[in-house]
Amino acid sequence: MRRTALITGGSSGIGLALSRRLAQRGWRLLWVSLDEAELAASAASIRDDQPNAEVETLALDVSQVGAVDRILQWANGHGAIQLLVNNAGFGVYGPSAELPAEAEAKMIAVNAAALHAMTRAFLKPMEEGGGGTIVNVASNSAFTPAPNLAVYAATKAFVKHYSEALTDELIEAGSPVRVMTVCPSAVADTPFKTRAAMDRVRTFTSFTATTADEVARDILKGLDRKKRFVLTGAAMRRAMILMKLSPAPLVRWLTRRETSQT
Repeated sequence: MRRTALITGGSSGIGLALSRRLAQRGWRLLWVSLDEAELAASAASIRDDQPNAEVETLALDVSQVGAVDRILQWANGHGAIQLLVNNAGFGVYGPSAELPAEAEAKMIAVNAAALHAMTRAFLKPMEEGGGGTIVNVASNSAFTPAPNLAVYAATKAFVKHYSEALTDELIEAGSPVRVMTVCPSAVADTPFKTRAAMDRVRTFTSFTATTADEVARDILKGLDRKKRFVLTGAAMRRAMILMKLSPAPLVRWLTRRETSQT
């Protein structure tokens, strides 16, 4: 019997790169993303690479009222879920006081509230089904306040703190479900930076920048090794060691520099 992975934002970026690797391992894929045309095109590309791949799609905004209940009902129609990847998210770049308030509210709704709701909705069914893993995708922005990405970084800090605390709770409760928190560095080869108006922001050309496939590879390694936390990619892991040894004012200065435009 095939194992099933439900991935929000599965049709592009990190979600698509991870899906390719999971399909190679024989997983059935359930995708929830906004763009129906993108879902169809990306699913076709997976099947071109893996003719026996099973990909089911649902075009839906995860932050809509009632969306999580609809996703749960849809997913249940495809059997038990062994892997939930809460990957959907987006950023809006610029000084917080100058950004549209509705854009910041939408970031909170998608990046934090929907992720929390999805985690809660699928946790119990996964426990009743014998176990599984929930992967919550945060960001390296979760570690330090980021000017021009104030709300985005705050939502990712929520994801990191919530997921790590939930991990401890589930372990203490003896739950068969585990949570893995993933903090990617800036991913240079996804639509994220263009959609966020960040094409000229330094972080995407920094030595710590990564690729969607490197993140996917690190996620799979983390799953195989039953890790609780994954920081991607390799350059970011080295940089984080230096950051831990650096004084806070220097870390904030570096963060401000990395999130500025060239």
